Amino acid sequence: MARDNATVHRTMSAIRGKDTGIEIRLRKALTKKGIRYSLYSPKAIGHPDILFESLKIAVFADSEFWHGYHFEENEGKLVTHRDFWLAKIKRNMARDEEVNTSLRGQGYKVLRFWGKEIEKELDRVIGEIMKSIKQRKRVLELRSKIEERTTLVYVEKDGAYLMLRRDKEKASLDPNHGKWIGVGGHIEKGESIPQCLKREVLEETGLRVKKYLYCGKVDFLYEGLAPERMYLYKVLDFDGELIECNEGTLAWIKKEDIPSLNLWPGDRLFMPLLEDQSKGPFDMALYYQEGELLDVIGPSYKKEGKRKCPKKRKP
Repeated sequence: MARDNATVHRTMSAIRGKDTGIEIRLRKALTKKGIRYSLYSPKAIGHPDILFESLKIAVFADSEFWHGYHFEENEGKLVTHRDFWLAKIKRNMARDEEVNTSLRGQGYKVLRFWGKEIEKELDRVIGEIMKSIKQRKRVLELRSKIEERTTLVYVEKDGAYLMLRRDKEKASLDPNHGKWIGVGGHIEKGESIPQCLKREVLEETGLRVKKYLYCGKVDFLYEGLAPERMYLYKVLDFDGELIECNEGTLAWIKKEDIPSLNLWPGDRLFMPLLEDQSKGPFDMALYYQEGELLDVIGPSYKKEGKRKCPKKRKP
């Protein structure tokens, strides 16, 4: 059925884009807790309903109808002007995903709550927001205290990476015990990062690095351990013979088999980025407590500029 333009105008004009009932209820609850925030800030993509700019947390209060709650189940219930509403809701859903991806690429934590959650489970929703605020504050605190800098290197050959299973140190002494990781280690005083990666690869594997690619940096933030910044590299060309490593077991693992290994949860996020370097080096932060990955910042990318290796750290 063709839609009458006047009917469309009246219907769309009655829809509130801002200050909806669920938004106001959520804001009042946060204000009651003494939490300050910005509304519909143009500083963040998508103009989040609530924004904590310094912590990079974006909150959206989504109505079920307009944002496609259980869309595949409910689309069959649309009868009147079905084509019109389906097209609009699908556009909204696609845009929500685009906004989420863009915000996360800028380091934001994105929280989306359905209207029914805000109406019926407000305490839980507020608790989740406050927990995210607390975690983000802790993440920023730990990042500001980073002094330890290391390299993490993935040597590549014939569709495989050289992986190291850390199994020669007591579990109580090695947080990596039992996990598969790349090779690498601490950057020594006065040593450049490329010098470190070449030294560590030679010491741990016996291989001499001839060509390498800087892929990005990851801040590894684990409660109870010193926060560290890891500089990630791929080795594209090398020579020499593989030796036995005194830190664990070395093995060439096909890239498609790596997800089946015992990896850190955060490694599962950044390792695919090694394969797509079209955007240049990435920046991430991973926050852990007792082995559980609680927060992720990034990956984010510099908008402009050529690929550069990090500068040598001053002694």
